[in-house]
Amino acid sequence: MNLKRFPAAGALPLGKMLRRTAGTGLLLGLILVGIARAHHGFDGRYNLATPVWVEGLVVEAYFGNPHSELTVEISSDLSMPAPLPDLGPAASFLDAQSLTVPEDVVGQTVVLELPPTAQYSSLGDRIARGDRIAAVAVRNCDPPRQLNVQWLQLPGGEVESRTVAMSYMVEEC
Repeated sequence: MNLKRFPAAGALPLGKMLRRTAGTGLLLGLILVGIARAHHGFDGRYNLATPVWVEGLVVEAYFGNPHSELTVEISSDLSMPAPLPDLGPAASFLDAQSLTVPEDVVGQTVVLELPPTAQYSSLGDRIARGDRIAAVAVRNCDPPRQLNVQWLQLPGGEVESRTVAMSYMVEEC
């Protein structure tokens, strides 16, 4: 006896169900990639022409995903260091002569976003609240104009420096 199998009432054939599931998964994946790109600033433009000098006391340090961040209290008398810092590997894409101290950071508390790399995310045991740090950051051309650290002087004087510019960095806003 040859019996035909019929799908349950209202059930989709297997092929159609697999296509629908794959389509839903693809759509969800594209949405998540879009959210991640927007969050990480890859669609932003970070200005290499006017790197920012900041120096101050760490009031909060967060080391984790998606970005480690340092909240730093900048003194009201912040000025350019003399001599200018040796930017090490970051000098391949940043010019110390172009460093600026923007008026909107002087005397303020600012959030410095650290690159999402092991080089920076592993600094959690070397930076704590109350430590004095110095940093060179590039600023996003677009609001909210985040500061992305490229060079960081730790409390003990050691320096962490990016080695190459990233694709989201531009020569000028």
